[in-house]
Amino acid sequence: MNRFITILALLILVVLQSCEPKKPLYTTPAATVQRVEPPVSKDPFVPFTRELFDKLSSNNIDVKLVQFYVDQQLVLTRYLSNDQVSVKNGVIKFNNGKYVNEIVIPQYTPVVCEAVEGDGLRVNAESSPNTTLKFLNSKQYSPVNYIFNPDKWNKDGSIETIYDGNKYTVSCPTCSTNQANEAKLVVKQSAADNMNKDSKTIKGRTIGSLIGNNTNYGK
Repeated sequence: MNRFITILALLILVVLQSCEPKKPLYTTPAATVQRVEPPVSKDPFVPFTRELFDKLSSNNIDVKLVQFYVDQQLVLTRYLSNDQVSVKNGVIKFNNGKYVNEIVIPQYTPVVCEAVEGDGLRVNAESSPNTTLKFLNSKQYSPVNYIFNPDKWNKDGSIETIYDGNKYTVSCPTCSTNQANEAKLVVKQSAADNMNKDSKTIKGRTIGSLIGNNTNYGK
C-alpha cells in the first residue's frame, strides 16, 4: 500500500511540473563591434606656378625631378582609315561608321617633365619622348599656372595636338567648358611646401681655419 502511494505521488509531481509555464529562453545578444576605419591621409594638390619654378631654378634643382600631375581628364581622339586600324596607343572604337583611336589620360595622372621650352614644360605619362604634351605659363591664358597648350586651335573651337606623330583632337570631360586648356599641372601640397623652404647647410669650422688666419694663436 505504501508503495502504491509513493508511485501515485511521483506521478502527480510529474504532471504538475509538466503543467508549469515554461520560462522563456534568453540569449545574451552578441556584442556589436563597430569597425573603425583609420583616418585617410589625403595630400591635396596645388597648382605648379611660375613662382615655384623660379624657386627650383634659384636653388639649382632640376625641374625634371619633380613629380607632376595633370588635374583634369584629357581625351585624345582621331579618326582612322581601314588600313590604320592597327595602332599601338589607346583603344579602337567604332563610332558613326568610322573607326576612332582614343587615348585617355585620367584625372591626376602622374607625369614627368621631359623638356623646358621657354615658358612651357613638355611632360608625358609614357616613356616615349614622342608622347609629350605642352603646358604653358603665359598671361595670355593664365597669370601663374602651367596650363595645357594645344598645337592648334580650330575655328569651331576644337583644339588639336600632335601625339606620337599623329594629330589628335583633345577634349576635357572634367573641365567646366570641356576645353582642355583648363587642364593644368599640379603637385602635391607636401612637395610644394618643400619647394618653398629656404634651406641652408652649415659646414662647420675647424681649428685649422683659425690657425691659418692667426699666426699668434696659442702664444
